[in-house]
Amino acid sequence: MTTLCALFGAMPFHALHAHEGHDHQTHAAHEHGVATLRVASADKALVIEFLSPLDNLVGFEHEPRSDEQRKAMADAEVLLRDGAALFSLPAAAGCQLLGAKLDSPWLQSEQPDHDHGHGHSDAHGATEHEGHADLAASYRFECTAPDRLDSLHVRLFDSFPRLREVRVERATASGQGAAVLTPAKAELPL
Repeated sequence: MTTLCALFGAMPFHALHAHEGHDHQTHAAHEHGVATLRVASADKALVIEFLSPLDNLVGFEHEPRSDEQRKAMADAEVLLRDGAALFSLPAAAGCQLLGAKLDSPWLQSEQPDHDHGHGHSDAHGATEHEGHADLAASYRFECTAPDRLDSLHVRLFDSFPRLREVRVERATASGQGAAVLTPAKAELPL
């Protein structure tokens, strides 16, 4: 992971955002209908990091207050943990999902995968920044033929219809770049 993060010259963005000022995060990363995706590959490893306002995923950004909202959050978590369904990779690349981690202040399935001692999603931040909660997810794949890894089809739009745009940064063997994906254009060249 450290090698892949070095391709971007920074820590994983969910860790980076937890240490940045709230104003920057609100204006840069927190826009309803818009999410951020970072894709990095090195050797046989492919890492995908996804950051989205909770509103895009469940329709609200506060602590779940009803059984319906708790179910919506739990359902979103199930979908988000299935990286192989959310990201379609070329079969010839032989990629297998090794793991997925979620980080959000109100995960229903388990405790968040982070240290609560920092950032906007700690016990104080959930109340302090009401209406501006995010969810970060990271996925790690291993590919047996990484030279055949030439594209990534993003299926987040199918699972989360409130999502209208995904801003992507990528760092792969073919170089670095940025793209904007939409429901009509969900294929990312790698």
